[in-house]
Amino acid sequence: MLLNTSFLGERQVLFVIRGLTLLARFVFIIFIAKQLSVIQVGFYGFIAASIFATVYIAGYEHGNYSARQIIKCNTLSCREKSVSSLTIFGLMMFAIISPLVYYATASNEIYKYISILYFFIIAYGESYMAEHKKILISLGHPFYAGIVDFVKTGVWVYLLIPLVLFGWMDIDLNTILLMWSVFVAIGTFLIFFKLRGFYKIKNLIARPTLNKYKNQIYSSTPFFLSGLSLLAIEISGRVSLQMAGLQIEAGVYTFYAGFIFAIPLFVWSASVAFDHAKILTAFENHDIKESNKLILIMIKRSLKICLLLVIFLFFGFEVLLEMVGKDEYADHMNSFFLFLLVPFIHILDSHIYYALYVRGMDKEIATSSVIGFACLAVFQIFTLFEFGIVSVILSIIIALSISVFIKLLFIFKNRSTECETSII
Repeated sequence: MLLNTSFLGERQVLFVIRGLTLLARFVFIIFIAKQLSVIQVGFYGFIAASIFATVYIAGYEHGNYSARQIIKCNTLSCREKSVSSLTIFGLMMFAIISPLVYYATASNEIYKYISILYFFIIAYGESYMAEHKKILISLGHPFYAGIVDFVKTGVWVYLLIPLVLFGWMDIDLNTILLMWSVFVAIGTFLIFFKLRGFYKIKNLIARPTLNKYKNQIYSSTPFFLSGLSLLAIEISGRVSLQMAGLQIEAGVYTFYAGFIFAIPLFVWSASVAFDHAKILTAFENHDIKESNKLILIMIKRSLKICLLLVIFLFFGFEVLLEMVGKDEYADHMNSFFLFLLVPFIHILDSHIYYALYVRGMDKEIATSSVIGFACLAVFQIFTLFEFGIVSVILSIIIALSISVFIKLLFIFKNRSTECETSII
């Protein structure tokens, strides 16, 4: 623990830390919107989308499997093997996936503006942190995970801005990626340092076999498909608008999305992270009623936080646009207000997910998300060139709404097999 606080105090401190991290995201997107051209902002969005696609595919949601296994572990040796196995798996997957994603997108002119080294440093560091952070949370360290998030997402932004404003550094895509890569490396070290006691040489040098990971891959696949679909829904606008040659709208979408998708991320870290392990533990102890109660409390709390942030953006966005001072962002204001519906549906989808997750309904989770993304893809194919950014936003709303609806159908279907009262 970095701070010796009570649980309540820890939650409050984490809320502040997550608030500073969220603020950094807001400040950063405003800063680059002001300092860079709209097209360059779109380029940044495309690069970030490529990095996070690499991160997610390489991680394969294996952290979810390992987090669930660690909760079941009764011995330190079991936990050590789970952590080492996750690390080795992630490294092997990254070595396979990262070159493929890079070369699949390298034909785009955007890569002329960046160093390939930064791409791979950021992609591996983010991948390591994304999966091992789930281990930290399952081990009861959400506060430490929040600190790491702040370091790798917030600190470098607060450092970059004065360096640029005082003329000590010029800002371009390479400068942004340099700062990002340095603090991703620091964040990766912090997580490794926290988990160092779980790394044993004998586990790390053990020869990996397909049979060893076969069951783990099979168990992780539903989570992977679900998460990949959700990620694709989130980044689809950055990629599809760019590939369609709508570079101005790609920049505008990247600017808007920087605010919109920061909200669910903040909610997850400030609300869900504290309940994640408790919900799983309650269900593992066959206390379905308590598990359902915790999920309902989590949904209510998260929607309240979301509402406050959306209200702030609704009334304050015009002021932010005046600070940026570029007409392109103001030309699509109605699209932004429509976009404000997305965080509510996104949070409902990610929280209802837990009602299925704790019941082991992994295939149902994947089914709902994949169908949602399929609907998004079809909608964009037929409407993107005509409606541009509006098509992207509407497709996201449709995709998430369908995903929520299907999850609810599965929950209602499952109720008939439970004696306990459901949260629905």
